[in-house]
Formats: sequence, structure tokens, C-alpha cells
Amino acid sequence: MAIASMTTMAMTTGNIVVVNTHIAVSASFMGLGVQWDPFEYQPTPQNWRVILQRMAFCRPGYLRVMWSASSFCKGFRLDGSPEYVWQKGFASSREYLNKLCAILDFAQKQKIRVLLGEWSPPFSLIKSETDRRWARMTADLLEYLRNKRGYTCIRLYNVINEPNGGWSGNKDYGTWVNVVKNLHRELVKRGLSQAVRIIGPDTTGNSNWLEPFTWLDRAAKDLPDDIGAWDLHWYALDSEVYNDEIEQLLKQKRQMLQQDGGIVAAKPLFLGESGLLTGRINGDQQPGVKTFNYGVMMADYAAQTMRAGWMGATAWDLDDAMHTVNGHQTPPGPLTLKVWGFWNSQGAAMGHPEDFNIRPWFYTWSLMSRFFSRGSRIVETSEPAFPRFRAAASTDRRHGREILSVMLVNNDQARRTIILRVPSARRPVTLTCYRYFKTVRPTDRNGFPVPFSIIKNANLRKGLQVTLPSRGVVFLTEANK
Repeated sequence: MAIASMTTMAMTTGNIVVVNTHIAVSASFMGLGVQWDPFEYQPTPQNWRVILQRMAFCRPGYLRVMWSASSFCKGFRLDGSPEYVWQKGFASSREYLNKLCAILDFAQKQKIRVLLGEWSPPFSLIKSETDRRWARMTADLLEYLRNKRGYTCIRLYNVINEPNGGWSGNKDYGTWVNVVKNLHRELVKRGLSQAVRIIGPDTTGNSNWLEPFTWLDRAAKDLPDDIGAWDLHWYALDSEVYNDEIEQLLKQKRQMLQQDGGIVAAKPLFLGESGLLTGRINGDQQPGVKTFNYGVMMADYAAQTMRAGWMGATAWDLDDAMHTVNGHQTPPGPLTLKVWGFWNSQGAAMGHPEDFNIRPWFYTWSLMSRFFSRGSRIVETSEPAFPRFRAAASTDRRHGREILSVMLVNNDQARRTIILRVPSARRPVTLTCYRYFKTVRPTDRNGFPVPFSIIKNANLRKGLQVTLPSRGVVFLTEANK
């Protein structure tokens, strides 16, 4: 890696990447999130400590945490009031609540915001989704967790996961609207509507990939005061990543929300779940997460999301042991768990202790989380003329000055050399370089990424030459940690 001369730059104008720090694509980024739910198979105390250490390194911008009302509400008294596991007499029913609080303890200590939510309507407790007791139960939960337990990290709430899918238990769009309005009224009544904002529509693709975006269009018109942040789920095909379709479609939907301005446009817009669909097998297992290529593809996916002006994306998910495809056997078999995680904490129990090792895609996701952090500005970045190449950049104010971070993604086997230019750069800087390639991705003894090199006196105003020898990702940052 070397600083390019002006002559070299003139000869390679099609290879120049320009970072315009004066133009913010997203003025206040939410960060890169991680799905972290109470575990179906709880890790051993030793493995739990390792997971906490890994997530402390990752520094996610937020966590998405889903569970069920039946885990905290045990039914209703004769007077109609709900009975909760945190009340006297229910100590033996608090196991699932304790699992949730273990995650919230970490988030509160690390100052990570939490998006809490519910998988589906609790039909074991209510007969209809529009039963207002459900809204009361949810508001009681939020009051208990925030006001009694001190979990002010809970900032967003998702009332139904993927309500457009038959698996959600939700009847239809109109029913979901009523559920949202019921909950919003309860939060307003308790003075919680600003502290905890409802997200939506949280839709995903099934037989019709345009449906999630249709719900977003409708919700923006029907729920401008009730929804506090807009989100969708997108499990992308490889072709959609390669062909730049993620950036183009997300950019169009952002422009749609901004047309009318006002409160609709001012709210956060992010991906509540993100992952890659191509190669999924056995109902809901993605063996691709164990491969080097998945780390490149997810970096490309995230870069396109940032370039489109969306304010965050949630990695699905943390650990295979959180969810099952079918049933619960001990130990889990090869078809039991949903394979989507950064690792599998049940690896040893399944006869494969190496499966608890960090998988390759944690490398890129953790570095993106650290360098495209919550509150940073995603700035305008051009791209070179060749295909399957993405660039994203952020600035983040630390220690009284703006810190620049750049990610370059080569999603092709062909060798690519670019000239990175930052016209606003006033002086040479020291850059820390991380490299993620199939045979070059240095780590420490914990498996965490470490710098490949330090570039001193980099003159970004004139241009820095960067070579990506094959498919891979390069991070360049002024941050020293």
C-alpha cells in the first residue's frame, strides 16, 4: 500500500474513490446491530463469559432482542388484572426473565441501545390481537424493566415480528395497525412514548418481495404519530448483492419517505434483520455463515445499506444456540438449530467444540460496528468504474476532532487497485489498516481482528493507492482502537 503520485492518479481516473466529508448521507447513524435473544440452549457460564467478551469487542450500535409475553405474564386474576413473574409467588417462573435480564445487564453496562420486541400475539393469554390487555401487559413490562430494574437502554419496541408473514400469527395489515395504536395509547398514558418508541412495520419478504415495502408505504401514511422508527427485514439473494439492487431499492424507499418531509422523514430508517438467503437449507439453516465469502457479502450488503442512507442494519444473528428449527432435543442434533450465528456455543455438546470458534463474518461485522458507530455520519462516497466494488465512509467526532473511517469491498475475484481521495483533508494523517482476505486476516489469541499495518503521513488530499488482490475487504481508519 503506498501513496499514489498525481501522475498515477491522472492515468487511473476510473479507479478513483472520492470521499466527500461535507455531504452526509446519514447525519446520525444508528450503527450496526446484532440479534441477541434469550437462548433456547443456554450457554455454560464459561461460554457466556466468552460471548460477553466477544460482544464487548464488537461494540454493536444496538441489540435487537425478541421474546414472548407468555414468558412474563402468567394469566389474569378474577378482577382482570395480569399476573407477572416478577410479582410475589412466581419465583419459579422467572427463568426466561432472568435470561432476558442477563442480556439487558450487558447492554446497560456497555451503553448499547436495545430494541425489545415480541415474536407474535400471545394467544395463550388473549383471544384477539386487538384485546387492549395485551397493550397493558407490554406497557407494564416496559415500566418494570425501565423504571424498576433501571434498564434505560431499552429505547425501541417491536410489537409483532414480521407481521406480514403467516408465521407471525398476525391476521392482516389492519389488525397490526390497531395493535400499534393500542400500544401507543398505553405508552402515552404512562409518559413512556418518547423514552420507548414503537418501530414498524418490521415486514419481510415471502411469496412477494414487494410486500414489505408496500406495508412501509401504507404505515407512513396511517401511523405517522404512532411509529417512532421505520424498519424492514431483507434476506438478500447473492444476485441482489452483486447487482447493487439493495442500494438502489433502499435508496428509492428512503426518497419516498422524505417526499412529504415532516415527522415521517425525520424518524430513523433501518433494517431490523439482515442476512443472505442464497444457500439456505434444512428449513432455516445457512451454512454459508461458516465461510470466508459470507464475510465479504455481508460487508457489501452493509455498505449498500449505508450508501442508500439507511441508518442501521441488524445481523441475524449472534449464536446458533438461540433458536431451533424444530423441537428441542438434548443435546441438539445436526438439524435442530438454526445455523445463522457468529458461532455455535453448543458446539462441544454436539461433538464439535471447534464450532464455538469465531466464524469469519464476525471479522467484518465487528470492524464495521466499531468504525461505523452509533452517532457517526455516513458521508458521500463515489465508486470506481468496475463492478462488484463498494466503498463506504464515516466521520465520527472523538477527542475534539473528526475521525475518518473508510471501508472498501471487492466482491470479485479480480485484482482491484483504487486511489482513495478525501478533498477536505487538510494534513497528512496516520491510518490503521485492517485487511480481510481469504489467506490474510490477522487476529489475536481471542480471534479478534488486529491491524495489518499502520500507514503514516497518508496524504488523502492527493490520494492513497490501495490494492485489493482478490475478493476481500479493507478498512482504513484514523481511530487507534
